[in-house]
Amino acid sequence: MKKVICPGEALIDFVSMDIGKTLKATDGFIKKAGGAPANVAAAISKLGAEAYFCGTVGDDAFGGFLEDTLNNNNINTELLFKIKNNTTFAFVSLMENGERDFEFSRDADECLTFDMISDRLEEFDLYHFGSATAFMGGNLKDTYFKLKEYAKSNNKIISFDANYRESLFGNNKEEFIKCCKEFIVDSNIVKLSEEEAKLISGIEDIKEASQYIVNLGCENLMVTLGKEGTLLSNREKQILIKTKEVKMKDATGAGDAFIGAVIAQILNEPGKSMEKIVEMANLVGGITTTKLGALESIPTWDEVFAYN
Repeated sequence: MKKVICPGEALIDFVSMDIGKTLKATDGFIKKAGGAPANVAAAISKLGAEAYFCGTVGDDAFGGFLEDTLNNNNINTELLFKIKNNTTFAFVSLMENGERDFEFSRDADECLTFDMISDRLEEFDLYHFGSATAFMGGNLKDTYFKLKEYAKSNNKIISFDANYRESLFGNNKEEFIKCCKEFIVDSNIVKLSEEEAKLISGIEDIKEASQYIVNLGCENLMVTLGKEGTLLSNREKQILIKTKEVKMKDATGAGDAFIGAVIAQILNEPGKSMEKIVEMANLVGGITTTKLGALESIPTWDEVFAYN
């Protein structure tokens, strides 16, 4: 079975129980396992490849909960490290349309060092860089860049998802854009939202923005456009791949499920066209939004085919 390493944050999502209320106004929260790399690892594992979460959590009740949840979702946790810092939290409020508002309380996730994992790197076929917090700094940022250089030097497949959060980088967009471009240049697969593509390129027209990003160096760019589908761009063509409409409850994890589905198909079905891969990934991402929470909402292929 092909192996994928997903470095970055595993955290606790405290999701507001009051749909449509701001975080300030909400009266209660539901605890969910989250963090983009953990969500992607769950999708990859559910869809037929072996995913390793790679990161640091607190040696506390929340870190234990995350470890148990990852194990229960068949994610390999050999590269999950418990440390004395507190587990990272995210507080999430849901609007009536399923969109989200975030507040982060960062701690343990920034502590991953390269030396903690350097002796395990050869075994992985694909390196997925999809952390929302890595570009903020700390040891994690240094490790993230070293992992990319290792993957590039050793001809590993590299995928990248920017995972922009206004609450994290609203005051430092230039650094975020700079870091993203350094990863895009070396990536085989890049997944961005429409907002991210416009932010990174500085171009408002989404087709022109996508072409600019492809010209930076990535092989295949997928820009997710919500209900419209996904714009797939490479040096040969640009095509909008429509998606099936679903009744959305919670958008959390939809993009992570999408890129996880792309990765699983690329590894397990090497002859499959990117158009077909994106078509199925659209469906996986859409189904994820029909349930509350991220990690547990990601479907298996059996659920996808039943839905289809």
